Amino acid sequence: MAASETKERIAEALASLLNHNTFDKITVREIADEAEVHRKTFYYYFADKYELLNFVYQHFIVEAPRHEQPVALTLENWRPATIQLLERIADNSKIFLNAYPYDDGVWRQSMNEFVASRLSILLHAMPEYRYLKEDVIDTSAEFIAAGALGIINKWANDNFTASPRTVLDQMTTANRLFNGILDRWKLS
Repeated sequence: MAASETKERIAEALASLLNHNTFDKITVREIADEAEVHRKTFYYYFADKYELLNFVYQHFIVEAPRHEQPVALTLENWRPATIQLLERIADNSKIFLNAYPYDDGVWRQSMNEFVASRLSILLHAMPEYRYLKEDVIDTSAEFIAAGALGIINKWANDNFTASPRTVLDQMTTANRLFNGILDRWKLS
């Protein structure tokens, strides 16, 4: 079996276990048994179960499914791309709900980096922001990403009752409101 297949099998084992248990209750031994690998094999690929969980988040939620070609994010396609991401979160809600409260910030860090990097791409593409320094754009992207992540986490705490489109609209509205506050602040 190829190394990438073994790594994916271990990730799939954790994802399967997360459908029935919370992350804090799952042991490395259980993951290895579920994946049908030795415990040493687990540690060959992952330092601990938190590193594995980060891989699971990336593999099952953040990244586009393997059968889809990665699409470069643009000002024209960011809305559908964001809705697809939110749909993947909702589709894997059981995994998310059984892991997120116990993951010691793995989701927050992983997702914040992912969203901030995408926002940075978009901000760089906007003509009105081309005059800004790189660090200002990156800091702004991190700030907006933190707010978006807060809305996603609230959505999870509400058991994903809203549609992905509604969640995206909430993010967009919050950003517009904040921009309006800043604009009024500049005028006073």
